[in-house]
Amino acid sequence: MKRIHAALVLGAGVLAAGAAWAHGGATGIVKERMDAMSDIGRNVKSIGQMIKGVAPYDPVKIANAGGAIAVHGGEALTELFPEGSLQSPSEASPAIWTDWTKFSDLAANLQTSALALKTLADQNADRKTVAGAFGKVAATCKSCHEAFRIKK
Repeated sequence: MKRIHAALVLGAGVLAAGAAWAHGGATGIVKERMDAMSDIGRNVKSIGQMIKGVAPYDPVKIANAGGAIAVHGGEALTELFPEGSLQSPSEASPAIWTDWTKFSDLAANLQTSALALKTLADQNADRKTVAGAFGKVAATCKSCHEAFRIKK
């Protein structure tokens, strides 16, 4: 039992160190939004694997992932981008604040499309139907990243 506990503690430490390294020393609001984006990314990847057939199709897991994405959308997302929060290693483009309306609309679309995906999965919709809803979530992510993310 002690070995299992030690392995879990070590594993958690490795994961925490990996997350810190991936965020390149981000702190404050920049770290908060990078963590939120990482959570969105993990959930998008999980759903994508199920849609592609790489992982077993599981509407319950898709609904949970859709809900997790939605939690980060809308106002919860825009609050993570106070004006001028461009501290390194932020990938946020200054265009966010010069086209706040478009950015806010995309954040709202993320929440709306993720909730629609969750609803379909909660209703046990088939893979094809869920894939269509997932496409809207992914398209929103892509649009926002193209307009408002600086690739490093």
